[in-house]
Amino acid sequence: MTEVDHNDSVAAAGAAIEAAVAVFMLHPQTYAGSVAAGYENPLAGYIVGRGGVLGDATGATVASVFTVFEPTVVAALWDEGLTVRDAAGAAEVYWNQAAEFGRAYLADAEAPDRLAALGEKLIAAAPTWGLPLFAGWRAMPLSDDATARALQVMFVLRELRAALHFNALTLTDLTPIEAHMLNKGPQYAAMFGWPEPFADGADKKDSYDEIEQATDRRMAQLFAAAFDDGEAAELSRLAGAALATLKANVPS
Repeated sequence: MTEVDHNDSVAAAGAAIEAAVAVFMLHPQTYAGSVAAGYENPLAGYIVGRGGVLGDATGATVASVFTVFEPTVVAALWDEGLTVRDAAGAAEVYWNQAAEFGRAYLADAEAPDRLAALGEKLIAAAPTWGLPLFAGWRAMPLSDDATARALQVMFVLRELRAALHFNALTLTDLTPIEAHMLNKGPQYAAMFGWPEPFADGADKKDSYDEIEQATDRRMAQLFAAAFDDGEAAELSRLAGAALATLKANVPS
C-alpha cells in the first residue's frame, strides 16, 4: 500500500501512542518511582532517564535534542540527575519503570503481543539518521512479557514521531515556544519550562500546519515500508485500545 492509503491510520496511531506514553510519563506513580530511585526532583529523573540513551553528553547537547523544552531548564535538570547515577544507568531505571507500568495497567489490553510485534516492524523499518533519541531507545532491550513490551514499543514509536516532528520544526520559522502555543497553549508551554510572556505565534499557524503535515507524510512513508495490507489499521486500532485500557485502569 502507498503512504496515502495509510494517512488515517498514521494520524490515529500517532495520537493514541503519544497519549498512552504520556499517561506513563506524567503519572504521579512514575514521579514517585523516580524519587524512590534517588532523584529528589522527579523531573531530573525524567530528563536524565529519557535522555540517558544519549550517553555522556552535556546538558546543552541534551537540550538541543529535546528541542521543545526550555534549554537552560533541561541542562540544569540533566546535571542534577547525573549526580544520582550515570546516563546509561538512568535510562535503564526509566526503561524498567515503563515496563512495570505496562505490566500493571495493560494486563487486560487487547492483544498486547500483537501490538508489540506490529510496532517492532515499524521500528525496524525506520532509519535512525537525525533521530538520536529514537536511535538510542531502539537499541534498548525489550522486555519478554507482552504487556511490558507493548508499552516499551509504544515509547520507542513515540520517540520516532517526536524526532521527525522536531526535525520538521527546525525547517520553519516557528520557535519551540510558538509551536507550544499553537498546539496546546500556555499551560503546556509552562510545563515545558518556558517563562512568560509567551510568544503566541498567532501569525504562523500555516507553518505549524506544515510541520504536522510533514511529520505525517514521513510517518506514512514508514508505515508503507513496514506494513502489509491491513497491518497499519490494526496497529492504529490496537494502540487506541491500549490507550483506552490505560485510561480505565490507571488510578487518577
